[in-house]
Amino acid sequence: MQTFFTSLYSALISIFQSQRPADFGLYKTDLFSLVGWSTLGVALLLVAAFYYLFNSALRTGMFRTTHWVLTLALAAGLGTLLANTLSKSHGAEGSSYLGYFMVVNLLVAALWFLLFSVLLKRWSTYARTTPFVGPF
Repeated sequence: MQTFFTSLYSALISIFQSQRPADFGLYKTDLFSLVGWSTLGVALLLVAAFYYLFNSALRTGMFRTTHWVLTLALAAGLGTLLANTLSKSHGAEGSSYLGYFMVVNLLVAALWFLLFSVLLKRWSTYARTTPFVGPF
């Protein structure tokens, strides 16, 4: 999976910036994989909380599309925060590359959240049609 995350982040960041930083080796060996797994875990946790904790176990009635969008925004924001804090704690310098990495991780977190929503929503008691109705 390390090569998956390295390829994913390298390709998406290269859309914004072709120049690699001096500490690209740190991103390639440590940060892409660590941030990728952390983002995937946070997105899965938030999807599970939205569909199964709030809308099945607790019966709070947070099944509207607005609630789903707010949870998506929370996942995207946490993705940005994860990219920033984990990168800086591992010694990455504050640069434009880190900024683009944060933006790309925001998009990746939103995509993971959308994918997990499509896969896991059908077993929810109250939110099985949130955010969209369809066979998926």
